[in-house]
Amino acid sequence: MKETSLRTWILWAAALFILSLSVDYFFLHFLFDEKAHSQAQELPVPAESVNLQGPAEPVDVVQVQAPANADAPEGDGNFLSNLKKCAPEIAAQAIATPEALVEYLQKSVGAKKEDITLENYHLTLPDGSLRRVQVLIADNSNSKEKRELRLFAVDAKGYPDPLPVKANESLDNLLKQGKTTRHEVKSEIELRDGSHVLLEKHDNRVYEIQYNNQGKILSCRYTQCQCPS
Repeated sequence: MKETSLRTWILWAAALFILSLSVDYFFLHFLFDEKAHSQAQELPVPAESVNLQGPAEPVDVVQVQAPANADAPEGDGNFLSNLKKCAPEIAAQAIATPEALVEYLQKSVGAKKEDITLENYHLTLPDGSLRRVQVLIADNSNSKEKRELRLFAVDAKGYPDPLPVKANESLDNLLKQGKTTRHEVKSEIELRDGSHVLLEKHDNRVYEIQYNNQGKILSCRYTQCQCPS
């Protein structure tokens, strides 16, 4: 009887132990994990991880290019390349500008004859008004020279309006009326080798030049040039 009771007690004790382990596993693992998972779903998601705008879209990059020849520096012209076409022997002398070309032709080749055909003086009077004095040279030979003085008022748009000039008026007196702001000169140069130059300078800078080198004609405005083959 005692042996049976002892064995029964041991079996019940074992059963209760196993049952407690099962209950502990159920509550601590299964229910706890479910609750934790449920709470995790209810937690707010950090704003940094939310993409409210959806996937990023590619951005078009617009490349802005300046229009060709828009306010391009005058030094960025094609003077040297065209000088090589019309006068390669001169280009080989490191002539890089129209001013240097004129100086080379006058000093190295030599000017047989040089005539100024027209001069313009732009004046600003003390009252702010504008004047233009023009010197037209009809004959510039060694024997005689005929000069004609012309005077113009200049309006706000730059249009000249002729003004009377006295018969005995001098260029100096006209220039004393105001301050010279610009001087333009047109000239013709005959060189000793038979070549020829038509030249226009603005304030001692070459504005236009046409150099006829034995039939090859170099034409430039500042440093924008052409030499037709």
